[in-house]
Amino acid sequence: MDIKAVDVKVLRDEVGAGFMDCKNALIEAKGNKEEAIRILKKKGMAKAQKKSGREATDGAVGFVISENRQEAAIVEVNCETDFVARSDAFSDFLAAFARGVIAKKVTNDDISQVEVDGKPIEDARHAAVLKLGENIQVKRGQYLDGSTESGSIYGYSHGSKISVLVLLEKPDDQLGKDIAMHIAALNPAAVTEQDIPEKILSDERAIYQEQLEGSKKPQEIMDKIIAGKLKKFASGLCLYGQPFVKDPKETIEEILKKNKNHVKTFIRFALGE
Repeated sequence: MDIKAVDVKVLRDEVGAGFMDCKNALIEAKGNKEEAIRILKKKGMAKAQKKSGREATDGAVGFVISENRQEAAIVEVNCETDFVARSDAFSDFLAAFARGVIAKKVTNDDISQVEVDGKPIEDARHAAVLKLGENIQVKRGQYLDGSTESGSIYGYSHGSKISVLVLLEKPDDQLGKDIAMHIAALNPAAVTEQDIPEKILSDERAIYQEQLEGSKKPQEIMDKIIAGKLKKFASGLCLYGQPFVKDPKETIEEILKKNKNHVKTFIRFALGE
């Protein structure tokens, strides 16, 4: 059957499959576009499922921030190779996924209800597998709401491997970028000492306790030593206690005080963590 190139183009624009795949589907469907779409979906799903069994250890993290800086999403999508991770098509899918996370306001690990460019996330993932030729896995996404805090959200990415969102109390473009860059570099565990998870502190306390066993020091002295060590540990672990990566003479807390600002919260994603 003679299939016109214009018909192949129309089908290709609609489903995103390759030129020859579209032509062959139209031939098999005897020129019926709807039947050709059904054929392509059936074959494409089988291909996608086969590729989805392959290991996806590369990929990228990234974010999208709304124009008013009141909403944002940070996401991770995995693929098989760095070559695909650096492609425009993969970047477009990553951004579309992030916009979907914002739309659904996903604040936990449940991304199953997210839509990507109007498609259910699993359908969009299958389409990405076919388009990119690799296993694509949508790993995680998190929404950040700045509207309730009346703050402004800023972001920084170190290539495609580390991304950060930070919510400032007041708008400040340069400060927001600097703080996000610092978080990307030094990976603080929390904003302030009070925010550090107790599990981290208790594990560190146990290490100090073990180090002092057999020292024959009175318990009250050991308690003071441990408290001092924990204070120093917590200060270096939290954002506010860390020396600013661009100017270590000042801590983040001192810089924020100087600018009369405050970090409400932050989110840091590193690829594969």
